[in-house]
Amino acid sequence: MKPIFLASLLLLTNCAVQVNTQYDHNAPFDQYQTFCWFENCEFTIDGPVYLKKDSATIQSFQSAIVDELERKGYVYDQNNPDFLLHMHIVVEEQEGVMSSPYSAGDQSGWEGAFPFEAWENQTYTYLKGSLLIDIADAAESKMVWRSDAVEYLDITTDISETQLRKGVRKALKKFPPEN
Repeated sequence: MKPIFLASLLLLTNCAVQVNTQYDHNAPFDQYQTFCWFENCEFTIDGPVYLKKDSATIQSFQSAIVDELERKGYVYDQNNPDFLLHMHIVVEEQEGVMSSPYSAGDQSGWEGAFPFEAWENQTYTYLKGSLLIDIADAAESKMVWRSDAVEYLDITTDISETQLRKGVRKALKKFPPEN
């Protein structure tokens, strides 16, 4: 895990957020104007215990979602929401193996420049974080849209405000879907 190349690889993967969306093609997305949260308009997070105990992070997620939806023209309304949101966070620790592209005997003129033999089969640990946002039609009480944003993170459980807002923005990028 010491080589600069590995650190660069982790930084590059940190930038890539993969987003998958699914939605009901018959839902009246063009009629939605107001929103609130599932469970009596109380904002809750399903996810790791350490996140549930971090009120600042919970508040940041709530603010990021409200800000993003308001930027899209929706209005937060506890009394008459057209759609309801719920958020889930899944964080899994995963392991990867990175092998040197060179064998210990094939250093091709780079002898002594890098300890290639130290690179072979290096194991590293990272977090795979998923942010799921579910949207339900309030009148019909049925799910109409889901976003699953996956990002590979450093092995810390800290989530910066920038990462958080970037994840929410990307998760909601395709909401509402174009008909």
